[in-house]
Amino acid sequence: MSEPAETIDLAAAEAAVRHAIRRRNTDALQLLGHGEISLVMAWPSQQPSSALKRVPPFRDEARARQYIDVCEQFFQRLRVADVAVLPTTLHLHVRSDGRAVVYHQQPIADARQLGTNVLRTTSPEEGHPLLLAVADAAARVCAPTVGFDCQMANWLWDGSTATQLDFTSPFVLDESRSELTYDSHAFLQEYPVLTRFYLKRELTSLVLRFTTPEGALGDMLANMLKEGLDDWVDPAIRTINDRLGVQLRRETAQEMLDNDRKLLPMVLKLKKGQRWWLNHTGRSYEQLLPERTTYER
Repeated sequence: MSEPAETIDLAAAEAAVRHAIRRRNTDALQLLGHGEISLVMAWPSQQPSSALKRVPPFRDEARARQYIDVCEQFFQRLRVADVAVLPTTLHLHVRSDGRAVVYHQQPIADARQLGTNVLRTTSPEEGHPLLLAVADAAARVCAPTVGFDCQMANWLWDGSTATQLDFTSPFVLDESRSELTYDSHAFLQEYPVLTRFYLKRELTSLVLRFTTPEGALGDMLANMLKEGLDDWVDPAIRTINDRLGVQLRRETAQEMLDNDRKLLPMVLKLKKGQRWWLNHTGRSYEQLLPERTTYER
């Protein structure tokens, strides 16, 4: 685990997040984003100098360190593939209850450089260098046991370099391609016990989508549709197909989006049900949930 660029008070950060979880209110946090897996907050809230991404707590320090190792290996894979990586340090906080929370620390990115925002402020163009950079990155990174989430919201574009910024859920599978190489319980604990086997199977199946350039870039197109970037989809398809010699189609991307719109809102409802059950049986829920998923219209 690399040394932090600056010291952060992990206990204070975790206390602030847990307070927000208990109150179901984020007013005391300065949120920069809230995805399907983790939240991103500017820290410290009053005079922020870093972006912190929190991963749900692992059962113990050993499992958290295993996750950190997988993340570090994924960083190295990106670097070997000549994919620019936003400077990221991982920090481990072991709580008094023995659970271990991992925080990703990054510089606060310029939101204008987010891939989705770049496309929103640019006329659709076949062969745009951002599209070419992402297509090339997918071709170099994807492998049978390594998935790559290429959606535009995971990239920064400064006009010449595409920089990857989201690493909280590395899609790294074992040789059987049926298990993640780190303890998935940290993420599955958010759901009712009786649904975890089914969800683990469904989410692992979803990860397989990202292990080929076609699947990863098809998911990117589906997210472009979700983000209202419809006018960019056809130029992106032609760019990717010409660059990689694949046969992506708008219909495939739309089908991916339709499936995600069925699955992910249901997943959030399950999380909210688990939160209700734990809170009403004297236990604590461990994640700050959004009111709705980004897949709900």
